[in-house]
Amino acid sequence: MTETLDIDRGELEQVTGDLLARHCDVAHLRDRLEAGGAHAPALWWRLAETGLVSALVPAEFGGAGLEPAHLPGVLHATGYHALPEPLLETAVLAVTLLAAFPDHPDADARLGGIAEGSLLATVRFGDADRHVAFAADAHLVLDVAPDGAVTAYAADQLEVVPAAGVDPLRPVAAVIPHGAGDLLGTSPDVAAHVRDLAVAGAACQLAGAARRLLDLTVEYVADRHQFGRPVGSFQAVKHKIADVAVGVDMAEAAALGAFGAEDAHDRARRAASAKAYAGQAADRANVEALQLHGGIGFTWEHHLHVWLKRTMSLTAAHGTPAAHRRTLARDLLARIGEEE
Repeated sequence: MTETLDIDRGELEQVTGDLLARHCDVAHLRDRLEAGGAHAPALWWRLAETGLVSALVPAEFGGAGLEPAHLPGVLHATGYHALPEPLLETAVLAVTLLAAFPDHPDADARLGGIAEGSLLATVRFGDADRHVAFAADAHLVLDVAPDGAVTAYAADQLEVVPAAGVDPLRPVAAVIPHGAGDLLGTSPDVAAHVRDLAVAGAACQLAGAARRLLDLTVEYVADRHQFGRPVGSFQAVKHKIADVAVGVDMAEAAALGAFGAEDAHDRARRAASAKAYAGQAADRANVEALQLHGGIGFTWEHHLHVWLKRTMSLTAAHGTPAAHRRTLARDLLARIGEEE
């Protein structure tokens, strides 16, 4: 990573963290839960006004023209604050697909709409995705077929059937297209790139959510007292916290390094490794956070459940840790076979 890129990434992460701390706090999340809908137009407009939605949109279409390598810290912050908006789906995955076919007649309108915050989009990876995140809120769904064909469907060309997902702030739905849709083009390389971005992006968000679980737990055991001492002062509790912290540190390093990697083959391996690490760290953080919070951790009144559900939802998204480990193992065995 160059020094300039490192500085840009740090500044973007700081801006995102500050914005979400003010406008996506626990009160906002509870408001969305009570309203029965995750997406809030006012918050999305704030993200657009800040330039986060248009960061990857090419400059000729009204965006900043940045590269994915600028955004891993931004995605980590969205996980840390449990952002209930399709930032990964719209500002990263959909923008990358639309920008890959700039000669399409609607490229200008669609990318411009995303840049100004008036168009929400999400992505379905062919028949591999039973459920698509934020499909019910999206104006446009981009379908990526196994052969690399990318087809756009407007909302009125789809039947969207909401599913009973674990996280109501990251709603998922089954998507059934009607008609042929609008074929943008076919490119297996673009499709593979976007799949890798989806996996690595989910790993960044998952690492951020796991970090929040760790911070909430440290705060709780420092405040909660038993036998006249903070619960966190007991050695058994310290060991659990330390184990979670090591896992989260490793997951963050893997995820932040994987998102935006340029080499195609290395990019896929790094994305799979990052998602496997993040899933394992989040699962450990989930279990220990719930146990160390005691009975209060099970209740609706305590906000811990927001991040418990977010980590469960993200762990299942774009391939489970077990699925990615199998892929990595097959790749390793194949390379060993080639060398013998």
